[in-house]
Amino acid sequence: PAQSDWQQIHIDVVYLASEDLEGRETGKNGEKLAAAYIAKRFHDIGLSPKGDNGWYHSFAFSSNPHEKTLKDVKGTNVVGFLNRKAKQTIVIGAHYDHLGHGANGSLAPNDHSVHNGADDNASGVSSLLWLAERLSKVKKLKTNVLFIAFSGEEFGLHGSKAFVDRPTIPLESISAMFNMDMVGRLNAERTILVSGVGTSKEWGAFLDNAKPSDIKMNRSESGIGPSDHTSFYLKNIPVLHFFTGQHGDYHKPSDDSPIVNYPGILDISKLIYNTA
Repeated sequence: PAQSDWQQIHIDVVYLASEDLEGRETGKNGEKLAAAYIAKRFHDIGLSPKGDNGWYHSFAFSSNPHEKTLKDVKGTNVVGFLNRKAKQTIVIGAHYDHLGHGANGSLAPNDHSVHNGADDNASGVSSLLWLAERLSKVKKLKTNVLFIAFSGEEFGLHGSKAFVDRPTIPLESISAMFNMDMVGRLNAERTILVSGVGTSKEWGAFLDNAKPSDIKMNRSESGIGPSDHTSFYLKNIPVLHFFTGQHGDYHKPSDDSPIVNYPGILDISKLIYNTA
């Protein structure tokens, strides 16, 4: 694809994975900067705020699960709504938090430099923003779309759990949830992993129709996995989860923006757009 098509994706990833955001750890200043950036992008695209406080949907959790009373981490989801005055709404989501300077979950535990989280998951957020921009221009879209950038994912899906427990639209109006987590490393074989295909009998045909011939798709039936779609599936909402696969930079400071495949994010975003 021409660079102009994926330039904004590149800009979004580079900013979110920059040193200034210090790895976007939930509850820290870098998370707040990232949330403000995403809210401004949602605003500029023309979405309506749909959190419980403007664009923001806040939650708290204990970083020590054995201390039931300790609510010591506060996180923020960012929620924007494309209102087509329809009865049903698709949720499109991606988590924006990461590991800060190597919080819990780092695979380079002695390295406290910034874990930038370019693939995990600035890539998914850039896809979310691209989809918001493109879908908001589709006049004949017959569904509303709720775009959510989740926080608290790295500590255990806290943001998405909080959202389905305190939704800002009725859960029964949500027809499906699409999740992008690590979509920044489309490989030379152009293989993408799609989970949740068994959560609706329609998915197989939708994906067949949406998929470009040069993309290979490994499909998995299960709606349960280590990312935010799980929270929605556990509320009986059909889900699809998009992922370009594991790599050696996962949860390390080396997951940085220069090694992200930007045209690949665009290709995956187009596939999700066609499915929507």
